[in-house]
Amino acid sequence: MKLIPVETPQDFLAAQQFIAPYEETCVSLASLVRRKSDKLVFLVSSDEAVVEWPRSGCIETTDLLGIINLDSTLYHCIPDPSRLEAEFLKAQLPYFLKKPVRCISGEKIATDFLIKIVDSINCSFDPSTGLRDRTSSGLLNHPAQIYDYKMMQWLSAGNVVSIRPSDYSTTGLSGGEEIIRCTEHDMEILHPLQKDYMKDEVAVPGRQISDAEVDITLRNLLKNQLCFALTFDGDIVAKANTNAIGINCVQIGGVYTHPLYRRNGYAGALVQALCNRSLRAHKHPVLFVKEKNMPAFSLYQKLGFEECGRYSIAYY
Repeated sequence: MKLIPVETPQDFLAAQQFIAPYEETCVSLASLVRRKSDKLVFLVSSDEAVVEWPRSGCIETTDLLGIINLDSTLYHCIPDPSRLEAEFLKAQLPYFLKKPVRCISGEKIATDFLIKIVDSINCSFDPSTGLRDRTSSGLLNHPAQIYDYKMMQWLSAGNVVSIRPSDYSTTGLSGGEEIIRCTEHDMEILHPLQKDYMKDEVAVPGRQISDAEVDITLRNLLKNQLCFALTFDGDIVAKANTNAIGINCVQIGGVYTHPLYRRNGYAGALVQALCNRSLRAHKHPVLFVKEKNMPAFSLYQKLGFEECGRYSIAYY
């Protein structure tokens, strides 16, 4: 087994070809391949499978076992973790990592495998040597929180099912609603809703979400992703956005409605709008929903999504 940096144009083409059958479960990784990230590595089956480094030849996709983004967040595409050598990865990954791992995100079986690898790597870390005593890193031996999700992809033929906000109204609201596309000029009015979303859906229990962290997240989102909000009488009461734009897929996330305005179909209307925009761009919509969130799961089914796997995010 060998780790090979993804660097050449041929490498990125091989990475796209390898990811293609699995992209629904690794859109964030696919977006990094599309943007030619410098933190991607191939997991290759044997030393003989590639030209010795530095090389001029290209990697055959038949020799690939997986692709990982080696950064503070590990995104990955590993179709069969049982083919990987755990001890080899524990020994070699620290030489590629420039910072401690704070999150692992991807298909559940491979995420569970990588958690065991990262637990040993995070025990000690030094940017210069790859190792540092844990007491100075402030990281945990094990993830502080693991969230499990159902992956869903949109499979309906034709157009997305049309769902109007009033279709689910239980409060009698009608009219006054409008869906808008948000820009960086909307950061201030989006801030409270984004902060509530991050506290409820993302934060590790007991960890405070700072206003600065919310602003950084929002600024990056509004600069690089598509964000829609639903207003009622001029106030933003719900939001949804893409959180990764891959090669052939778009991942939808950040779906959140203010508690006072729930059960009015606002989330469905926003997801529908994002799906329609994605399909016009010839991108396939996917999303993931917490395993116990059956109301959201049922809503996405009505919109034409079907379950396609399991997804996990581990936070350190």
